[in-house]
Amino acid sequence: MSKEKQFGYFIDGKKKGEKILRNILIKDKELTNSYPKVPTLHHLFERAAKKYPKNPFIGERTISTENGKIQYGKYQWINYKDFQPRKNQFGSALLKKGLKKGDSLGIWAPNKIHWKLAEQACYSFGFVVVSLYDTLGPESSVHILNHSSIKMVVCDKNKIPKLIEMKDDCPALELIVSMDSDYDRELKKSAKKKGIRIISSSQMLTVGKKNFEEDQIVIPEPDTLATIMYTSGTTGLPKGVLLTHENILAAAVGADLGSGFVSSGNDSFISFLPLAHIFERVIHAWLIYHGARIGFYCGNVRLLVNDIVELQPTLMAGVPRVFSRIYDRVLATIEKKGGISKWMFNKGFKSKSKKLTKNKDSAFWNSLVFKKTKKRLGGKVRMVISGSAPLSKEHHNFLRVCFTPHVIQGYGLTETAAGGAIGNLYNVLVGDIGAPKPCIEIKLVDVPEMEYYAKDNTGEIWLRGPSVFKGYYKDPEKTKEVITKDNWFKTGDIGRFNKNGTLSIIDRKKNIIKLAQGEYISVESLENCFIQHKNVAQIWVFGNSFESYPVAIIVPDFDSLEIKDDDEKVEYCKNEDNIKQFEKDIKELALKFGLKGFEIPKKLYLEPVLFTIESNLLTDTQKLKRFQLKKKYEEIIKDLYIKLNEDLKQQQKERENGGEKDKKKKKNQETKEKKNEKKNEKKKNKKNKKNKKKSESEPEKEKSEKSESESEKEKSEKSNSESESEKEKSDKPSSNSEKSESEKSEKSEKSESESESEKEKSEKSDKTSSDSEKSDSD
Repeated sequence: MSKEKQFGYFIDGKKKGEKILRNILIKDKELTNSYPKVPTLHHLFERAAKKYPKNPFIGERTISTENGKIQYGKYQWINYKDFQPRKNQFGSALLKKGLKKGDSLGIWAPNKIHWKLAEQACYSFGFVVVSLYDTLGPESSVHILNHSSIKMVVCDKNKIPKLIEMKDDCPALELIVSMDSDYDRELKKSAKKKGIRIISSSQMLTVGKKNFEEDQIVIPEPDTLATIMYTSGTTGLPKGVLLTHENILAAAVGADLGSGFVSSGNDSFISFLPLAHIFERVIHAWLIYHGARIGFYCGNVRLLVNDIVELQPTLMAGVPRVFSRIYDRVLATIEKKGGISKWMFNKGFKSKSKKLTKNKDSAFWNSLVFKKTKKRLGGKVRMVISGSAPLSKEHHNFLRVCFTPHVIQGYGLTETAAGGAIGNLYNVLVGDIGAPKPCIEIKLVDVPEMEYYAKDNTGEIWLRGPSVFKGYYKDPEKTKEVITKDNWFKTGDIGRFNKNGTLSIIDRKKNIIKLAQGEYISVESLENCFIQHKNVAQIWVFGNSFESYPVAIIVPDFDSLEIKDDDEKVEYCKNEDNIKQFEKDIKELALKFGLKGFEIPKKLYLEPVLFTIESNLLTDTQKLKRFQLKKKYEEIIKDLYIKLNEDLKQQQKERENGGEKDKKKKKNQETKEKKNEKKNEKKKNKKNKKNKKKSESEPEKEKSEKSESESEKEKSEKSNSESESEKEKSDKPSSNSEKSESEKSEKSEKSESESESEKEKSEKSDKTSSDSEKSDSD
């Protein structure tokens, strides 16, 4: 048997028995922190513009209007050489408008060419990028603007009214740069009244063209602050993560080398994950190094598939939720076709899956079946990266079979510039998230309350290396909570080291809830389990220390259920039979995954409307905002627990009543047995008396017969004959009587035995039922 390929290796830590995992590529070397001769993000782009001047860099689809409807056309590109002077002009204009070295520039918009223009200008002119999330609530937006002292914001036209409205709470705000030239000019008047100037990006380029001089460029150092990346935290206000040029470059080169993927200037990438999130920006840095092209989606997620088909990307990065929807839709299409199409898909899927475990592809099944599914992602995808959350084994394997064998997972946090672990193309196993990136080393730390111990290769994941952040902006206390004196960052995730030197995410230290009976549950783990049901689109599991069981809010997958009408969705969710069916399905899934009774949500609520970023129920990385969900469903949760506790009381009452019935039944049985005993005793005594009388009367009879025989011989024969006849008659009833009594006695004993047997069965059944209910209750 061949030795399993290794992707990581261990070194000894300072403490006895401590193991530190590193990538096999850097054995006996230092952790990587940048590309050769590329110390900063400024140098990164300058190199690309020089090496790949004619390569397309960034592009957007053309937009036109036909019959009042927006039409999207082909992609139009700006090459590396032409982009370079534009970013310099934009940076120069920012200087002219009053921004100084070290100042923060706010960027608030979906992914666009002007987003990238503003970002790259900051890297070359000494400004700090502060990205605001495209769908942040007013409170968080105001917090970020004030916390980072932002004077200027580059945004799309839709954000202008919001920024004007926020001015009263954000006194430092002076200038709004609109990415769109067709913004409402009336807004200028209302902005002016509040002391805000508005200018378009195209006007900024004109200003910069006149103003730019080479000596305006500020060449940064690796440890120069590049961005303050505000976490989209599930609770409270966002924290500002301080990331340097080195942090971001280390993560980019780590992903590049660690993946085993050979990028080139011929690669194209569909950019739809928000640039306000570090994962997307790190991938952009990786692609810029190789002179690849980056195509932005049109801004409408519903049209993303059209953008992908038009662009035909070779590289795609997404999150499990996106891939889950693709999975559901492909399988729904196959199911709908049925017949030979379904048979061929299943046959091909099974055959190709087996080949992939040996790192082989299947040209036959690709041409016959999977060529069609691959077209859903444009037909040219060479690699897919999944980040933000663990990708299930089922979905991981599905993507490998249907689109490309090269599907890898990445793991990291904002605090590590998305640096953590990354899968490798040559790892044929699914389910793990790969080895540490070459820029990171990993160790596991005991979490006793959850029974995870480093000696068992499980524990909280701690990361250390060049991609780990410098701290939280203006928050040294929070920084001390997560970064140790020897620079280890505590992630809060629970991991497991695998034999092949890779890491798997198995739990979450945070979001651990202690139930009323003292048992702990991991709500994220439960959600990851239940989301695998084909009819569950989204699920939020809730529990607290005052209740014995969790409850859940479920958004059904209406695509899977083939329900499109909004009114029908509402009616479906109200239907008690549908709720009961979901409860049954969830319980069956829980048993399949070996969950304990207290981990199974006992009451569910079906929600007809998806949790969205716009409704403030999801973060920009598609994570659940638990605090906001709790606030929204507070009354529903109360009702679910009222119903649950009523059910539990009823079950307890039935158990108690069942106990009283058992006692009564037992007493009645004992009384019946005593009566039977007395009755049998009477019968026995009566029989004994009868037998005694019979034995006493027979000698007297014989004596009388003999005397009569001696007196008269003739009479004697006659008398004797009659006497014998009488005796026979007398004996017959006596014998029958004895037989009858014997049969009665046997029946009585049999009845007794059966009664005892039934009693034992009843007691056993009651005990089993009671134990079962007790186990469920526990």
